[in-house]
Amino acid sequence: MTTSPRFLVASLVLAALGAGCGDELLTATFTSRIVQLDSCRRVGEGSEGCVRAEQLAERRLTILETEPGVFWLYGLPRDGVPERAILGSNDSEGGFLFVDQRVQTNSVTRCELTTRTELSLAVDPTAVDRVGVDACVGLVGRSVDTTSSSADCDTNVPPQAVVQTVRRRFEPPAPDGLCPTP
Repeated sequence: MTTSPRFLVASLVLAALGAGCGDELLTATFTSRIVQLDSCRRVGEGSEGCVRAEQLAERRLTILETEPGVFWLYGLPRDGVPERAILGSNDSEGGFLFVDQRVQTNSVTRCELTTRTELSLAVDPTAVDRVGVDACVGLVGRSVDTTSSSADCDTNVPPQAVVQTVRRRFEPPAPDGLCPTP
């Protein structure tokens, strides 16, 4: 049996946090550089088309563990709200998995709009020893934001479902960003 690096990192983080107080829960602020390279769209049964839409942002993110294995992630803007919370848990590799999905249905038109955010994150393996002490420790991983609308939402003829997907990469903070190097 092999052990993944992410599992080892998460185990080290949890061991370090629990040292001296076996049941201490994680509360820590992180800084990540979030890189979006493209945005993709699929109409009906057609193939997905992507356009380059490079965006870079650095964000301070806070993870608050409310009970063992139950985490809240704060700091990501969504739906016009600057810092919505996303509920998560440990993933199968010892990192964090955060998922938020909302479905809105118009009872008259039967138009259904689904928004889903999924983040798979882990603590930067080069900075595990600084978790909870240094806000410049990064969360690394990926996120996928998907917005789907049913064919009932489309006024074109013939109406078709539309899926918009934005994929992002989470990296350690850039030296010229929120965490400048001395």
